[in-house]
Amino acid sequence: MKVKAFFAASAIFHSFTQLAAAAPPSQPAAALLSCVKKALIGKNVEQRIVTRANDTYTSASTGSLLVTQYPAVIAYVTSTAEVRPLIRCGQNTGYKVTPRSGAHHFENWSSFNGTLVVDTSHMDYVKIAPDASTATIGSGARLGKIYSLLNQKGVTWNAGICPTVALGGYLAVGGYNMQMRAYGMAVDSVQSAKLILADGRTVTASPTENSDLFWAIRGGGTFGFTLEATLKTVVIPRSAVVWMNFTGPNRYAATQKYLDWAPRQDPLFNSQLNLFSNYAQVLGWYIGKSDAELTSIVKASGLRDIPGVDIRISGNCSTENSRNLWQYTQTTCTDDATAHKLFSTFYNTVPDPFTPIPGAKPFGFDDIPALPKEPKAKPWPRVSLINKTYFITKSRPLTPEVVRYITDKSGALPLELKFWTEMTAFNISKPAVSAFAWQSDATMLFRFQVEHSTDPKLEAIAEKFMVDLDKFLVPRIGSASYSGYTDAHLSSKNPRSSYWGKNVCRLSAIKRKYDPHNFFSDPFSIGPTPAGSACY
Repeated sequence: MKVKAFFAASAIFHSFTQLAAAAPPSQPAAALLSCVKKALIGKNVEQRIVTRANDTYTSASTGSLLVTQYPAVIAYVTSTAEVRPLIRCGQNTGYKVTPRSGAHHFENWSSFNGTLVVDTSHMDYVKIAPDASTATIGSGARLGKIYSLLNQKGVTWNAGICPTVALGGYLAVGGYNMQMRAYGMAVDSVQSAKLILADGRTVTASPTENSDLFWAIRGGGTFGFTLEATLKTVVIPRSAVVWMNFTGPNRYAATQKYLDWAPRQDPLFNSQLNLFSNYAQVLGWYIGKSDAELTSIVKASGLRDIPGVDIRISGNCSTENSRNLWQYTQTTCTDDATAHKLFSTFYNTVPDPFTPIPGAKPFGFDDIPALPKEPKAKPWPRVSLINKTYFITKSRPLTPEVVRYITDKSGALPLELKFWTEMTAFNISKPAVSAFAWQSDATMLFRFQVEHSTDPKLEAIAEKFMVDLDKFLVPRIGSASYSGYTDAHLSSKNPRSSYWGKNVCRLSAIKRKYDPHNFFSDPFSIGPTPAGSACY
């Protein structure tokens, strides 16, 4: 979307919220396209610029979620030196710039309508310190590449299980993960970051430099264009894992027992219940513990007493083995060599990792995997979902009524809608040091999804289920949510409060300091408010 000028009042930004269903814009202004061509350097310049005139536009403008957006231009950078000139291109021609790293935004706002999208998926370097205690990583590096390269040094990073999520966007939302109850959110391991601000300055954000910005960019959204971050690595000891499966008639009993038990366990035990329409499943990772120790805490849960339960506990598991469990490819640990081979089929990622869109020409260039001598990861599926996400908090605890509603209503859905709820245990032991708002209060995260259907009757059932679910849950558990799963139809009167809680005013003041004209923004992001006014 063109704006009158880069220095236009921030109120202009709010017109963006009406664009998601708008007709596609016309071709970008010649001045913007000409500027972008001059800003990119090195090889493949023409290939690294995509507009609606290109037959790869649909693929390039669509991420992991099949949600249509119409960016004016998509420019793929391969060097940090290209970023500042591209920001100036947007400013000088009246276009906002949208940073994009992994293209996993649930509303595809990382390809936002009418903007200049600067994609960093090929700015994905991983520079590991000689002692492997830290790594400096480009914002476009995907978790699969980060893990694959760190694993070779005997270290890793406490971060998520989705291989194609990239660093830049992941840090902006906080980064929940399957080690967090003991090690903290992914952003808790960030030591510093380098950004380009809207005014063109390159700055470092750390505990000693621009400390307010350092706090904000870790979980608070976008306050500049993140180029790279330096992370503290971790050695995760060999561990025990558990896989459990419960038949349909026992979904409620399994869910209730799990929720009563999981968040109260040793912080080294991280777990998730997957609830489907016809069965339930529990995955757990007991970091640094033995299979006997894991068996002991599982016994205390009462889950073993549910009729028909299938429980498999393994010990002495490598970190690759443990992460494989969350790819749903194995139910017990294997030997390390077998685990590594399987791990690579998911985590040896390439910069352009998604499955082709039917009828659209794929986009990609220089798609070299993280470990070039090993088979590259399978393409990551693109999906079309209706999604709702809620934190369960200490101040609004669950009741059996809520659990019964969820299991009964979801159990009645047609299997074709592929209902799935991830119920992830929080209750994080590390104190909050970032803008992620729910670290001290969240006990669980519930993410509900159903797939869109081309059958009108099924689509109507899916939409009604989600609307009714939201109407039932919000009065009982509140509207706290995770900004990494943005929902354009969030029922909260103030989506910013749902995502950032009591941090909204502080974040707004920091936004006013570093991006006063709201140049880097999306419909739900924190914006600068006039000094002395209420935040939102």
